[in-house]
Amino acid sequence: MRQFRPIPPEFNLGETLARRVFQIREFRNMTRKDLSRYSRLKEEKIEDIEAGVETWLSVVERQLLAKALSIEPILLQEVETRPNLGAETMYALEIELGKKILEGKTVLECPKCGGTLNCRVEQGYDIQGNVIKMAKAYCTSCAYTLR
Repeated sequence: MRQFRPIPPEFNLGETLARRVFQIREFRNMTRKDLSRYSRLKEEKIEDIEAGVETWLSVVERQLLAKALSIEPILLQEVETRPNLGAETMYALEIELGKKILEGKTVLECPKCGGTLNCRVEQGYDIQGNVIKMAKAYCTSCAYTLR
């Protein structure tokens, strides 16, 4: 098991996820490749995080990254920012999500938190008795529901 020295209290951690991951990785004398190997996240994902492209992590990603960096997950979570999607953008995402579910995809990512969606196709009948199919999904990590 790898042993790391604790981060000293006087160490000024960055205010963004990108800066914080970079600082701690450097403090631990790790390359991106090392962090990728220890966290089991793709090296491209690490690059996106450090470049500021990814500004929030799923629960699993946060735990894997924190363990690899030998820190508490809260140190990453407190600087994460989730994208604030407007109603029109969310509506467009839900239309696409519904299409994917109706095409048979069952493993999808929540548009709000990035968690895993439980997906299913529900059958019903319209007023004329025609069969209609509806995409249904809910997130296992947050309160998001596709109805």
